[in-house]
Parts: sequence; structure tokens; C-alpha cells
Amino acid sequence: MKIGIFTVSIPEFEPVRALEVAAAIGYDGLEWRVTLDKGDREKPSFWSGNRTSMTPDVLMECAPTLRNAAEKLGVEMPSLGAYTSCFDLETVENVFKAANAVGATAARINTAGYNPEVSFAQQIRENREQFAKVEQISKRYKVKALIETHMGLLTPTVTTAVQVLEGLDPEYVGIMWDPGNQVEEGRERYHYAINAAGPYLAEVHVKNRATRPVNLKDGSLLWQCDNTPLAFGEVNWPAVIAELKKANYNGWLMLEDFSTVQPVEERIKSNLDYLRGPCGVQ
Repeated sequence: MKIGIFTVSIPEFEPVRALEVAAAIGYDGLEWRVTLDKGDREKPSFWSGNRTSMTPDVLMECAPTLRNAAEKLGVEMPSLGAYTSCFDLETVENVFKAANAVGATAARINTAGYNPEVSFAQQIRENREQFAKVEQISKRYKVKALIETHMGLLTPTVTTAVQVLEGLDPEYVGIMWDPGNQVEEGRERYHYAINAAGPYLAEVHVKNRATRPVNLKDGSLLWQCDNTPLAFGEVNWPAVIAELKKANYNGWLMLEDFSTVQPVEERIKSNLDYLRGPCGVQ
């Protein structure tokens, strides 16, 4: 398994600096955040003003510089974390063009959000039809389109993602499994999720989260899901890695730690140490 960083989680760094820091700490690569970010880059945060954020067009412009830097540093740029729906085929194609420009072979292309006004079966059917169109674009650009298991989407679980991808070629479409997201919605046993994904398992996002009680004024109790350091949430990462090894998974683990207990460089170093140490990633 190779270990990378999804740059959404390192908003402080300009792109070349992100490559330099990742290489110096010992990561194998970066997954670029590809989206239009209109936030203030003087005050960078994970989802607004993130200095690593690039639209597909900007990424294509920066590609020669990034490829040159990555080659010199010995790190890879295997995938793009795009914020693109399978229903926006024009943007899907632009994302794949950007992937080709930097040498990435995969990109996140998500299903639509879950719509409570439409039957589940109809939503699965419509999203599968769209992914069949995405698959054709994937074939042209040789970039695999990945559905992330994500709360709020039609596909918070591996099993629902497999339903969307049923009948499509795992060479061109796949699943980005995110157990951390599934703490909030769609929790599945680790072996179950890996087994269900089968040949579609293409990337694993690595974060951790935990639920905590929140008292309300009327005395009732709700539970809120928060980000935690990698070793202190509800996802048992040593157990996840053990199951991935049993399944002979040899793809990417992409860190996206949204905890803020440690400064960024200390955080991403401790994450790598944790994965290489207690989790046993070789």
C-alpha cells in the first residue's frame, strides 16, 4: 500500500510547497483538491481559502511545474479529489483532462445527493445510467472515476456504491472507501465493506471521527459527529489495515485528517508514523 495526502487537509501550503513537505516527511504522493475555491487564501482553512485548491483549468496550467517538482522529489500525483457530480459530464471531462495533464489515473466523481422525494430504486437507476456515461469518458482518458462513500450522497455505503456501478467495468470505475465518513452515516463492518466492493475497491480515504453527546435546552440528548486525531476516533485503523492486507489490497491510502489538535506538519508526520507503526502499513 502507498500512503498519500488529500490536499484538502493541508490548506496552509501552496501546491509546490505541499509536494515538498509531503516528500520530506516520507509520503508517497498527493491527491489534489480540484474545485473552485473563492475563499480568502490569506486565511486558509480546509474548505475555504485552501491554497492547494485548483480548478481543472488552473491545474492544467500548473501541470508542467507540478510534474517537474514531483519528479525531482520522488512523489506521485495518482488521483484528483474533485467535487464533481456524475450528472455534470462537461466538468467530468475537464477533470479527466486535468488528470491526464498531471499524470493522475483516478479522480473522484460522485453520485448525486440522496433525494427523499424520489424512490431509492429510481435514484440508483438514474445514477447508474449517468455512471455508464462517465465510464465512456473514462475509457477515452484512461482515468478511473471513483465514487466516495460520503454522508448525504445517495452512496454513503460501499453496498449502495456497488449498486450504482453494477455491470460497469472496474477498470474504469471504482469506489473510494472512507470509513471515517461512515462513522456519521452508513457504517459497515470492515470485512463486509471490502468484500462487497470486490474489484471496485480503488482507493481508501483515511481520517477518523467520533460521536459525542450534545445537551439541548429542553433536556433531550443528541449526538454530534466530530473530527478526531487518527488514533482516537471510532474507526479502528489497525483493524481496517489488517482486513485490507487479507484482501491483498495494494492501492493508495489517502490521509485527510481534519483534526486540529496538532500543527499541520506535526499532524501529518504523526499520521504517517501511526500508519507505518501501529497500523503496520509497509
